[in-house]
Amino acid sequence: MSGRVARRSPNDAGRHVAPEILGVPIGRPGKILWPAEGLNKPIDKLTLGRYFKTVGYWILPYVAGRPCSILRAPDGISGPRFPQRNAVPGTHPLFDRIGVNTEARPLLQIGRFAALVALAQEGALELHTWNCRPHRPAVPGRLVFDLDPGPGVTVSAVVRAAWELKERLDRLGLTAFCKTSGGKGLHLVVPLDAPVEELTWAEARNFSRDLCAMMAEAGAGRYTVAAKDSRRDRIFLNWLGNDQGGMTLSLLSPRAQPGALVSMPLDWSDVTVDLDPTRYTVRTAPALLIERTPWAAYDSSRGSLRGALKRLAET
Repeated sequence: MSGRVARRSPNDAGRHVAPEILGVPIGRPGKILWPAEGLNKPIDKLTLGRYFKTVGYWILPYVAGRPCSILRAPDGISGPRFPQRNAVPGTHPLFDRIGVNTEARPLLQIGRFAALVALAQEGALELHTWNCRPHRPAVPGRLVFDLDPGPGVTVSAVVRAAWELKERLDRLGLTAFCKTSGGKGLHLVVPLDAPVEELTWAEARNFSRDLCAMMAEAGAGRYTVAAKDSRRDRIFLNWLGNDQGGMTLSLLSPRAQPGALVSMPLDWSDVTVDLDPTRYTVRTAPALLIERTPWAAYDSSRGSLRGALKRLAET
């Protein structure tokens, strides 16, 4: 989709007028963020803005109402980059602020489609979110397990690990949805229900830690829950995002790495040994989402963490 060009007034003659997407002016729209690769054209700020507009329908429910952190790279992936999680002077006005009692300053929150487009204007190439319930940062709303392969681990091995973890979660009464990590890894996302008695981050943390430890112990050296520097030839079962303040790459967020890969939602029928995560990029993902309904059952699949904790304790 193309951005529309703002109207010129008589006083604008001879001056450049920034193109707009959803009313958001994109300054320096031709600024290259990802360089050309082979036959693929470079990705500039305007292209990234159009991407966020096109896939916003998928992203917004995943991020709205949750604190987030953005990775800004104003000069593209080859230039300096810096994370931003707090609202500071000069923060784009479309970014909302959300107060958290554990934080001295308000955190950023993306709550509208135009704010997604503003990410491109700010040169934000990655979007990471808390896993809390929307507008309830003290309450877990989902679990995320990051299957992060070390050197020498194949994508097919990560796929097998994803299915093993899915089956373990199934037996505990929880439903997992899969997405690529924007690299060689996979993320399993588990939506949680809203019981009368609120869940705690301690419960989410302890359940995730214990489940991953059990899987690593049974994995005959294929997995680790230790520090990432010990993961050579193994898959790091990263459960650390399941605590207050823990963040995970958003659904369909790009990565600030060569290739412009994105975190793509998958049907489990896509998660096969010949899965190729590199086919999901800023350039390709919008077309690949057409007439697809991965994660369609997400909202109706919220499971009981309390029930899963009880079942895990009985194993």
